[in-house]
Amino acid sequence: MEYLVIAFIGFLFLVYSISIRQLERTEITGPMFFVLGGIGLAWLLPNEGEELKTGIDFLLPLIELTLSIFLFSDAAKSKLSVLKHSFQYPSLLLFVALPLTLLCGIGAGLFLFTELSLIQTALLAIILTPTDAALSKGLLASTNVPEKIREGINTESGLNDGLCVPVFLIFILLAKNPDSAITASQTLGVFSRELGLAVLIAVTSIALFIPVLNFAMKRHYFAQNTSPFLLLGFAMAIFSITQYFHGSGFIAVFIAGLLFDKFSDTGVRAELIEDSEHIADFTSLMIWCLFGFVCAYLVLPNMNKEIIIYALLSTTLIRIIPVMLSLQFTALNTKERFTFAWFGPRGLASIVFTLMVIDTQIENKYDIATIAMTTILFSVFIHGISTKPIADSFAKQSK
Repeated sequence: MEYLVIAFIGFLFLVYSISIRQLERTEITGPMFFVLGGIGLAWLLPNEGEELKTGIDFLLPLIELTLSIFLFSDAAKSKLSVLKHSFQYPSLLLFVALPLTLLCGIGAGLFLFTELSLIQTALLAIILTPTDAALSKGLLASTNVPEKIREGINTESGLNDGLCVPVFLIFILLAKNPDSAITASQTLGVFSRELGLAVLIAVTSIALFIPVLNFAMKRHYFAQNTSPFLLLGFAMAIFSITQYFHGSGFIAVFIAGLLFDKFSDTGVRAELIEDSEHIADFTSLMIWCLFGFVCAYLVLPNMNKEIIIYALLSTTLIRIIPVMLSLQFTALNTKERFTFAWFGPRGLASIVFTLMVIDTQIENKYDIATIAMTTILFSVFIHGISTKPIADSFAKQSK
């Protein structure tokens, strides 16, 4: 059976690689293609559902490391000069829109899912709060879209994963022990530890890495064919060390990426980032295939009216309304505010949180996972299909 799965995934990569230009013209993104492929794989293997539930948690480290590589590379490609002038946008998204999105998600969940407790609903809402800019690559790569929007969406996506981790951990703790109480000082302690360690490790690692990299480059210590592994290994090491010391690995790799962009040599940076991204792209597409395979067993058979309504609300209004409100008094016009609001796709971070919930003994954990994965599934297609038309609309506007 394992060889059949590997052969099928290999065939998907073959078809995708050969027909990528045609797929882009029809607005089918890589994640969309591989999710559909994963669902097709489940159709070929209809009796593997029970084994899946026992082995799904083994995917967690792979997904976390893949996400960390994307966060580092996205940050390393950020234009800090643009962010200096427009950092108010990601700031408003992170500190105003994000809490409002969480509260809206909790409210909608309590209304639709009476079987979930307040803490379980809050856990569901925080799973679906972080965004994944990788699912909006078409928008971020389009020069038609104003830089302030592209950099703002990218920065928000890079930082909100890490900011959500402490909240998620607190909700997990409360869901495991519903009768326990967490004080404000304990909450502040969790945030301080997660964020403080992330910043410390990111700054220290860059302070050590940049001189070593420059030294190796001057003496030609590493060859061209090993360059793809350089930033890959660096991002994985930062993430894993931070997680080991109970900090936020996601914030650490994003800050390290920003610092790498600031202090590394311009001539070699772009090539190193591009090389490492190719490997991360391969891994992420494989993860989306496995996600589609999981959805065929955990999501599609259990989908009902309430789950569909919540998933549609979560991918649209639950984010759109808070973001539009938070950006109301900025210099952005209505279309630019809506672009910020619309592009909050749920991706790898939400999958990581969902797998962490499945790996616990929390009551109703599979209900939470089903709702979360339905929302992620909807987001892959809703945001994937809409990326190119919205990006192209800015080109028409400039004319």
